[in-house]
Amino acid sequence: MAEFNHKKPKVKLKSFKHFVSALMPHEIDFLAQKAQFVDSTNQLLFEQIKHAVNFPEHAMQFDETLDKRKYNYMKNWINKQLASIDVDQQFKWMHYLDEQIMTDQISQEEELQLIGRIKKYTQSEYYFIRFYELAQNYRNYLLIRMRISYLSIVSAFIKEQRHNYQKALEINHLLHDATNDIVNQYITKTSDSRQWEQKLIDVFYDSSLDGLNRYYAIVRLTFIYYNYKEFHKLTRLYNDLDQLIISGQIYSKRILVNYYANRLLLHSRYNELDKAAYYGYLSIKVHSSDYLFYVNNLSGILLRRDKTTEALQLMEDNLSEFKQNISPHTRIGFASYYVKSLNQNSKHRKALRFGQHFMDQHIKDILNYRWRMFFMAYFETLLALKMYAQLIITHKKHKLYTKETLFMEYPDSLPGIDWYYQLALYKEGNLDINQFKMKISGSLRRGIHKRYIPQLQQLIGILRPHIPELARFLDNITKIQNAT
Repeated sequence: MAEFNHKKPKVKLKSFKHFVSALMPHEIDFLAQKAQFVDSTNQLLFEQIKHAVNFPEHAMQFDETLDKRKYNYMKNWINKQLASIDVDQQFKWMHYLDEQIMTDQISQEEELQLIGRIKKYTQSEYYFIRFYELAQNYRNYLLIRMRISYLSIVSAFIKEQRHNYQKALEINHLLHDATNDIVNQYITKTSDSRQWEQKLIDVFYDSSLDGLNRYYAIVRLTFIYYNYKEFHKLTRLYNDLDQLIISGQIYSKRILVNYYANRLLLHSRYNELDKAAYYGYLSIKVHSSDYLFYVNNLSGILLRRDKTTEALQLMEDNLSEFKQNISPHTRIGFASYYVKSLNQNSKHRKALRFGQHFMDQHIKDILNYRWRMFFMAYFETLLALKMYAQLIITHKKHKLYTKETLFMEYPDSLPGIDWYYQLALYKEGNLDINQFKMKISGSLRRGIHKRYIPQLQQLIGILRPHIPELARFLDNITKIQNAT
């Protein structure tokens, strides 16, 4: 009897293709500035890599008959080029050397590397403050050993850069002071942070400053412009940051995926959902400490694009990440999007079980952090299952009317929980049709910004199956808001 070999055929160039699939568009743009190979085969191979990264929807096309040493050379060249500008690797190197110095274990080879870096180091590099302090510790090490030749080089660097070091520290303290006002406004919506805007812009555009301070400045400006909904200002800043990344001045995998995640948020504000999804998938290519937060954001975009199956698969693929995550903010976000994705895939009973269990376990965190996001998703489940009485009970138990009333005082606030509650009251006979109309119309008296119209239409789409007798009324709401 014939024997059959059930082994799967070996995928050629599997390791190299996996390596290419992990590369980012900005990394390729940086590498393209360096890729001037004398060997035409190497140049062609790099162009194929560039195409694979920029067009991931196309199948990778590499010559399987090419000498494997060409692929190894290209992989090593790419890793070396990216490592040379990776600020996180530079920080680890400095931390390691500092430990070697403080424990009297630094080798001659390590000293030569450090002296070489000191000779060519500038204050505009990313971790300038950390490097300056490393040089100070190294000077102490040299001084006690009377190593005069190296000591003169290090001392000259410390003296020449002292003013820049003090300036960098002052900027760092300024950024800390700004953070208190900015984050407080973001959380409470009551304080002001406008006074920091120009100072932070000046920091970001000061090319003589270290990269860390400049990057911290744009992170804080991002919060300010979200606070004031001035997203057009963010677009220019991110375009300029884009160039700093490509030029190699501010780069690491961690920084890059955070940049992509912020791009997702920016494009989502303009309802540019295809662009938002593109950056969202880039943001989860690396498993960073914020990975689940980025998954949540991408899931939200997929749901808004009606990619419901894709969104649900993304959430279920990351359930183990959710269970291990300790951030209440991120966990509630995941739970909310998971319930929502289950709803949009008609898995309402599963959504109810998950939502109820999560609420029972984490109700304090939900009410303290992201109550509106969670209850919007959970109430959609109750509506889908026509559990109107349960919705009313839950709404009253957690005093959501007070919370929603305060929320609706913010400009451009979109009604949601209150509409679900009013619908439940109407379906249970606690409101007549005219009272229901008045409640719905009253919540929109200030009008909705045009960029929120798609979300308003989704909200109306959830209400419509429950009140077919009010279809014309719901249609008029959309028309009025479009004309506002």
